[in-house]
Amino acid sequence: MNNVLIIEDHPLVAEMTMGLIARHHPDVSIVVCKNADEASRTLIDRQDDWHRILLDLDVPGAYGLSLAKLIRDRGLQAKCCVVTGSDRVDLSAEIKAMGFLGYIIKGFPVEQITEALRMVFQGERVFLSGGNTRSGAGAETYITRRQAQIFAFARDGLSSKQIADKLSLSVGTVDNHITRVCVRSTSRPERKRWQRR
Repeated sequence: MNNVLIIEDHPLVAEMTMGLIARHHPDVSIVVCKNADEASRTLIDRQDDWHRILLDLDVPGAYGLSLAKLIRDRGLQAKCCVVTGSDRVDLSAEIKAMGFLGYIIKGFPVEQITEALRMVFQGERVFLSGGNTRSGAGAETYITRRQAQIFAFARDGLSSKQIADKLSLSVGTVDNHITRVCVRSTSRPERKRWQRR
């Protein structure tokens, strides 16, 4: 059985990521770590042959690329993809230079994230780039009032289903809103593009 490690502190993002993986890879066993200490212990103590590691750089207790460097020191960078809300070209370039499998930005549309994860699970390197073009067709939008409501409930620890019930929405709609503006909204709309390498 393939083992997947998700290092992610936000329960709804972790839940959504597990759902995407399970839908396309039902044979995997998924482990979730919510902070840097838990992730470090798991990486050091467990001898699992991880098929893939999905790393959020900003989990509690992590500083800069501290977890990425630990993963590299364990020789697992070719199995690891950074999944982050930080749309920074310099970080993406450094992660790429360290030999990681990819860099995916959480705020991208669900379809792009799903396709990028599919490619990563097949062993293809995927690096998203952003901030290339200002507004236009297909641009990301500011956070909406509904998205702000959803994130307020998410910060309180409610699951996608609980939020959907409170707001009379479907779970899929809640998950789509969370994916679109997962960590931060940009200060102005930008069209983003991604590339395979």
